[in-house]
Amino acid sequence: MKMLQHKLASHSGALGLHGRHALRTKNSLSEVFHENTKLGRWSARAAAIWTFTYTRSRAYKETIQHEYKTYTLMERLPLPEVAPRSDLERTIAARRSTRTFSGAPLALDELARLLRFSYGRTDERGQFRAVASGGALYPLELYVLAFKVDGLDPGVYHYGVETAHLDLVTPGDCLPTAKDAIYWQGVDIDRAAAAIVITAIFYRSTIKYLDRGYRMVLMEAGEAAQNLGLMASSLQLGACLVGGFHDDRLSALLDIDGVEEAPLLPIILGRPGFE
Repeated sequence: MKMLQHKLASHSGALGLHGRHALRTKNSLSEVFHENTKLGRWSARAAAIWTFTYTRSRAYKETIQHEYKTYTLMERLPLPEVAPRSDLERTIAARRSTRTFSGAPLALDELARLLRFSYGRTDERGQFRAVASGGALYPLELYVLAFKVDGLDPGVYHYGVETAHLDLVTPGDCLPTAKDAIYWQGVDIDRAAAAIVITAIFYRSTIKYLDRGYRMVLMEAGEAAQNLGLMASSLQLGACLVGGFHDDRLSALLDIDGVEEAPLLPIILGRPGFE
């Protein structure tokens, strides 16, 4: 938070610049929101206590009994019964979160496909990618934490979209640091093959759409994550999206500042094991 306070104080003019990027500081509520929702050592503990307490409360039990909206007095029009018949429909129907892995490695070709068809370029005639992006600004970046990938040394890599390559960020075994940064309870991360972390460079969207751009960034991250989950299912791989992580530790692992570029979502990957 100190970094953010210093940043806002040093750009307090009417058109205060967000680094080199024009964004009115009086309107940059999205940045304040993002900072205030980060998890650290103490905030993560408080969140865990709240979750533990709430999931054992009467209010929680009443909530999960009504997990969809129901109209009771309206005319109801039935839809035709449908079953999956295309490859896409079967893949969507098969998608599940996988928390147990076999320990077997991923193939480099599989990793390349996951990256390309989650957020890579899919139109050779232009810059268009596998997701819709507000203003075609593409604010997301993908990082690979390679634990066990055939043909790839363990380490942290950045996915280079322009030529579909990997940039080596940090060599060496990154699993212990990843376990310290990602709240992986219930996920067999020791037997996972890799993790892909979606990050956002917020100004790419907020410079045009201001605070509304923050929503668009999150929407786009959801699109990329769903693509990744469906691609994993189509390749008979397991994927688990993890919403809890220590923001500063994960930023340090990826070698990003955590403010102008920050992690949004780690996704743990591997070959499914048996419960």
